[in-house]
Amino acid sequence: MKLHKFDWLDWASTLLCAWFLFYPKPYEILFTIILILPIVGLILHGHSKPSLTSLITITTNEDGGTDYETANFIVLPALILILRMFLDFEIEDYFSLLIKGLIALIILLFILSFFYRDIEKNNKHHALTYFVLVGNVAIYCFALVYGINCVYDNSPPKVYKVSVTNKSIYSSRRHTTYYLEVSPWSKNSDNDKISVAKSLYNKTKIGDSVKVDSKEGILKIPWHFVE
Repeated sequence: MKLHKFDWLDWASTLLCAWFLFYPKPYEILFTIILILPIVGLILHGHSKPSLTSLITITTNEDGGTDYETANFIVLPALILILRMFLDFEIEDYFSLLIKGLIALIILLFILSFFYRDIEKNNKHHALTYFVLVGNVAIYCFALVYGINCVYDNSPPKVYKVSVTNKSIYSSRRHTTYYLEVSPWSKNSDNDKISVAKSLYNKTKIGDSVKVDSKEGILKIPWHFVE
């Protein structure tokens, strides 16, 4: 079953998200395009006020299990953006991110109510469909707040000189992350693991000093990076 008629939007989302994940350059341009894709898709698709099941369809297969299909222009940007934000930026205040992400979620769900009809009450997977939809939209909203706060932040950084107290490496099948653990740089910070480039990791020893740049964030959610 065809989920919706905007195949070109799904293809664009897939290609751009793969590009941003594996070769994020030009970073700000790619981020901006991928950020607006779900909004554009939801508005274009919702102009005739279809049911929310046109975005996410959940069915029971022959084996009694559950299959679901979600519009790529929603799920892919949400997942790739939040992954890229966690890889590229270190947030200092996750509580503030949570609150502002929830505000963004409420606003976007309110907007969706004008463009889409409720799921039919006789739909066997009524509750699960809402859960999957809200879950995907929530991931997108947190990625939106996270990204806008950091990517567009041109505030001057506060620079702190700190000591490296430990080093560690996290490896998965597809990605390796290098961490420096540093001493506190302000009264609001504790010893923190900061992801760094492999080259900086290799040339830095425990006991060395590094510079941490702390920025206020365009949405007032502080974040930092190592020079």
